[in-house]
Amino acid sequence: MDLATIIGLVLVWGAVIFAMFEASHGALLAYIKPAEMFLVFGGSLGAALLSMPLHNITGAFGFLKKWLFAKDAHIEHIIQQMVQYAEIARRDGVLALESAAREAPDAFLRRGLQLTIDGTDPEIIERIMRIEIEAMSERHKHGHHLFHTLMKFGPGFGLMATLIAQVAMFRSLGGNAQVIGNALAIALVGTLYGCMLQNLIAGPIADKLAVRSREEVFAKEIILQGVLSIQAGNNPRVVEMQLLSFLSTKQQAHLAKAA
Repeated sequence: MDLATIIGLVLVWGAVIFAMFEASHGALLAYIKPAEMFLVFGGSLGAALLSMPLHNITGAFGFLKKWLFAKDAHIEHIIQQMVQYAEIARRDGVLALESAAREAPDAFLRRGLQLTIDGTDPEIIERIMRIEIEAMSERHKHGHHLFHTLMKFGPGFGLMATLIAQVAMFRSLGGNAQVIGNALAIALVGTLYGCMLQNLIAGPIADKLAVRSREEVFAKEIILQGVLSIQAGNNPRVVEMQLLSFLSTKQQAHLAKAA
């Protein structure tokens, strides 16, 4: 489970609930309005259904799982692995990578090593692996596009809920002040739900999924360059220096210290 996501959820929802509790003197039920909640959240989801294919919506649980449970890509470990493979290929030949290819934890890496073992031309290896990277990136776009869509429509439906409640409030202007106050509170809660959908739910999920996607693409680009370097028969030291170029100076120093 991603620790940053858990800490973020606790902080943001804790801050909002605490503010609600203090503002209402403990009357949190004042912020629960089922009709406005259904309009904002249900309406935003309905608008998303109108704007994209159904499979984008049905895949939402998979994207949520990735948002909450995805592990960080350990770039330093990937580089160390690629250097080890380069040493094996240099010492025992490319065919010696057969067992390493079967045991590699990443399917993308296994495919790249197998293509190298099979003696595939480097241009074909790069083409096949780059197609896979681009296809993965495109799939990821569908995930964060869904939540970007919810984030986009949420405030609009919140405003819609506010306007609907205000119309009801204006019809009661000549009546009891308490009735008018309750209607105004309902109107404001609609706007609140739209803000919550945008800033507490859909927005953070969309942004983190986009970051996860870029991290995974970056890790696979390192694997691709490592495979191509091994296929070219480069010295393990050259492979290491090439892949270290992907890291910052601080990361390179940390990796050298760990070694």
